Amino acid sequence: MFQPRRVVPRPLDIGSVVNDRYLISKRLGKGGMGEVFLAQDRATQQPVALKVVREDARMPGDDELLRHEMINARRVSSAYVCRVYDLTPSDWGLILVMEPIDGKTLHWHIRDKHTRGGYSCDELRRIAANVCEGVAAIHAARLVHGDIKPGNVMITSFPDGSLDKAILLDFGFAQERDEALPRGPGTLPDGGTANYQSPERIFSGVASVEDDLYALGLTLWEMWTSAVPEPGANPRHQPMPRQTPYDVLAGLSVDEIKQIFWCLSDDPAQRIPAARLRFFNPTTISISATPVRRETLDAGPPPGRNAAKSFDAGAQSLLVTFASNAPSLVGSIHPLEQPSVTLGRLEGVDILLPDPTVSGHHATLTWTSGSWQLEDVGSTSGTFVDYPYTPRKTVNLMHSGEVQLGELRLKLVGFEPGSRRHKRALDFLARRDGLTGLLTHDRLELSLAEECLFSDWAEQALSVARFEISTPREAPSPRPTITELLGLRQAATRVVEIVDSLLLALVTVTAGRTSPLGFAVILVGPKLKEATNLVEHVVEQVKRTLPLGLDLAVTVTRYEPGSDPRPLIAPG
Repeated sequence: MFQPRRVVPRPLDIGSVVNDRYLISKRLGKGGMGEVFLAQDRATQQPVALKVVREDARMPGDDELLRHEMINARRVSSAYVCRVYDLTPSDWGLILVMEPIDGKTLHWHIRDKHTRGGYSCDELRRIAANVCEGVAAIHAARLVHGDIKPGNVMITSFPDGSLDKAILLDFGFAQERDEALPRGPGTLPDGGTANYQSPERIFSGVASVEDDLYALGLTLWEMWTSAVPEPGANPRHQPMPRQTPYDVLAGLSVDEIKQIFWCLSDDPAQRIPAARLRFFNPTTISISATPVRRETLDAGPPPGRNAAKSFDAGAQSLLVTFASNAPSLVGSIHPLEQPSVTLGRLEGVDILLPDPTVSGHHATLTWTSGSWQLEDVGSTSGTFVDYPYTPRKTVNLMHSGEVQLGELRLKLVGFEPGSRRHKRALDFLARRDGLTGLLTHDRLELSLAEECLFSDWAEQALSVARFEISTPREAPSPRPTITELLGLRQAATRVVEIVDSLLLALVTVTAGRTSPLGFAVILVGPKLKEATNLVEHVVEQVKRTLPLGLDLAVTVTRYEPGSDPRPLIAPG
């Protein structure tokens, strides 16, 4: 049977018309897998960008991966991520129709700035803030970029030539193709660019949120040095002053420099999420406190508008966040399946909480017009909120609110056991103490080691302030009272807030538990005398908020470069 020969279209070029609609006017770029053209949409009379996979780079399944890229791109809403309008079939295969961006790549921009002495602090901050916001938007959509590098960041300018903004390009395709191919340990990934990949991705070939953060750190570091990183290289392995040819870093805050350092950590868990990265000079904006983006336990969505009208079984749950006497309970979750439940330690209650400080029949929780009311039914240890420090007969518990039964804390959340948010809550509680929100001691050790590495690398002073709640009891006890626990929570919260405020911090200071009634705060930047004066001022403010009979003491110790920092936070 006669088979007509397939007509192969001529390669796309200036003057080509795609689908009788898109007239190509300019070639914008060519990468490892695709080409991008500027075209005029005859239907709307608007410029668009067309992305097509080159014939010589095409692989089976690429059309499906392009569909994924369009779907993924439409899930992201950010002025700093290139928008994708459509995916259209053509004689050249599927073509992505995207937002046209009139600018230059950051790769070109860095080299242009290098010839003129490098970036100013404000220029670096503008680009860094834009790129971080774009990456945060991608991660918020539960996506991974997979190929963050200067070549995938476009820099646009105002008519006078001044810097406008930075826009992320080309996410999804390389990473989707990479995941579609089986790879073993040590195999170089197909997607992405090895120069900007984390150690774990170079080893496994798997893109991740943490790998994106590493690539983001290397991209910003290249802006400082104008040097393309070698695959597997890490700027943390050489002292910072030896690598920076310009004085840009001298004008940046310690926090701004530290954020990039932490992004480049060999430990993925130490990298700061893009949503918490911040680049601006707070002293030029306000002399008052700058709100710090803190890591918090996500309580999930609150009840909908109809919550006040009808009870929705299982829409909310009680999450155990702290139980000093029964640590195995931490992270357990109890769905609220009926509008009235009993809580206690003995069999026969609706929600069993086997903590010794919880009474057998401790409290009743009742749903009323969209909120919950907890009534203590004559418990021995009492029911508490954070303030005042006396037991409460009734507590109104709103969404994300907390209540304490004896020494056990419960948080009202909007997710179910085994859900994605529950898993994130378990991860949070594995790293942070559910009473104070401070790092657990083992996590504090890891973070202190990172802070000391940064101190040595950036040649910045580091001090450790150790705070301790003192009590009127004659002999110290390893078992704090409920009042002491509430005082510890109040002291830790206020100390961190005030220190952040006085330092005009962009990221919250590193702080963690050191003992049953003690915690430490790590101060990078201030000299020992300055750090001592600062924390003594903090102590005077916090003392006034503590329960009667409790006091707060502090000692400040300087870290000696190159020494073992663990004794600075050893349990005392």
